[in-house]
Amino acid sequence: MRKVGLIAVLVALAGMAWYFIAGASTATNSSASMSTPQGNGDAQQDLIVVTPWELTAMDPSKSGFIFQRLQIAETLVDAKQNAELQPMLAQSWSSNDKGDVWTFVLRDDVVFHDGSPLTADDVVKSLQVALTKPTALESAAISNIKAIDSKTVEITLDKPLMSFPAYLSHATSIILASASFDENNEVTKLLGTGPYYVTKFEPPQKIEQKAFADYWGEKAKIQDITYLANSRSETRTLLAQSKPNYLVFTLDSASLTRLQQDPNLQVQSKSLARTIEYKVNADNPLFRDVAVRQALSDAIDRQGLARSVMHAENAAAAQILPPIFKDWQIKTPTQTPDPAAIKQRLLDAGFTVDSNGMLQKNGKPFKFTLRTFSDRPELPIIATALQAQWKKIGVDVDVSVGNFSDIPAGHQDGTLEMGLYARNYGMTPDPVGSLIEDFDPNGSDWGVMNWQNAALSKDLLTLETTKGNDVATKKRVSQIIFDERPVVPVVYYQQNAAAHKSLKGLEIDGLERNFYLNKLSW
Repeated sequence: MRKVGLIAVLVALAGMAWYFIAGASTATNSSASMSTPQGNGDAQQDLIVVTPWELTAMDPSKSGFIFQRLQIAETLVDAKQNAELQPMLAQSWSSNDKGDVWTFVLRDDVVFHDGSPLTADDVVKSLQVALTKPTALESAAISNIKAIDSKTVEITLDKPLMSFPAYLSHATSIILASASFDENNEVTKLLGTGPYYVTKFEPPQKIEQKAFADYWGEKAKIQDITYLANSRSETRTLLAQSKPNYLVFTLDSASLTRLQQDPNLQVQSKSLARTIEYKVNADNPLFRDVAVRQALSDAIDRQGLARSVMHAENAAAAQILPPIFKDWQIKTPTQTPDPAAIKQRLLDAGFTVDSNGMLQKNGKPFKFTLRTFSDRPELPIIATALQAQWKKIGVDVDVSVGNFSDIPAGHQDGTLEMGLYARNYGMTPDPVGSLIEDFDPNGSDWGVMNWQNAALSKDLLTLETTKGNDVATKKRVSQIIFDERPVVPVVYYQQNAAAHKSLKGLEIDGLERNFYLNKLSW
């Protein structure tokens, strides 16, 4: 636990350092900005968008999620807030009966930021380059992409995949003009189709962009936007209060009360398609018994964590997929943890207690290490809370706060006992692909470890290869995961955003795909 304390101290010092270094200039700039007229439909007032995510390159496989959210580049397929697929650059799509050949018909009225029209050749080029990189398309088993004519693209798969259009909504599948790529297929110019185009690209922290007058859809109202990456949550909180033209995302939930009390700010929070969960090494003798996995899960005070850590009543996660995926939702029992009763269940499962009241089996203590990381500030706090809650049932947990890579590394080398992380199930609007990856019988870095279930694998295969919306099979998948608990949900992740009240049209995308900048106005 010394690691958790040290991280907290370092974060606090960093925030204080930034405050004193930047305080004078911020105060000066703030007073100047606060005098700027707001709320008069001034499209010339610029906007500064701040998030924690640094720009690593123009390569969509690395920074495509930022380009997508900033509406610089777009995908063939989009998704509504309820995760329902809808047309974007492709006005329609269809498949053969088997589901292994897909045809996409492009819109007629789309031009890239250099003025060139969107063609099937541009789509083929972007997707073929994406296939050579670590992208979502890797899992789609694509064997061929070709242009049928200037506005029609045909994609052939090695096997049927009924959720394939959802893969083409992923940020790594954004479509760029062919002129964006050099002779080595590296992106040298960001020529997208979105309502904003890039005027300056300065990794790792900055993009400057301007409204694109020839955009095919709803045109942007704010003409100039600057994107800034800042990894410190404390700094982002200060920025939200420093100027009226800042829009700040991914705020520390602990700062929400302070921001909500600022009369000049609007603060929004929304549950995302992202679950904070833990995975266990099911080959570990402590976790082989499903009764033990269920007992640990039942001992978690999810409602308390939702209120105290996420600052949201609806963040308690009883099942793995968030409510945005309504067809997958099952009925789960609502109960307040009863540590004494849960401890008795473990005693009935063969555990005994030592002189300190802690559980043991065959002379060995019920003790394990829970790994997590500090990239998301809620994770160490939740890990510490789980440690305290499990101690009430006689389980001794050591919390290890390390790097983001420690959990997949521990999965690969077999040393991981339990890992706590945030899993994004909205990377494609249809979660079938994520579930197939996470619950593969061979396991995955962010999925099951030494656990498999034949019925689950069969149901996922059915969803992968059968046309139509098979709600019954979806619910059966959710039920198996809930009953077996090789991966256990704790709370649903919240996105928090703050901006001056003069900014109109602010909306949070639960699928983390879009900042809806073209809908904003002063």
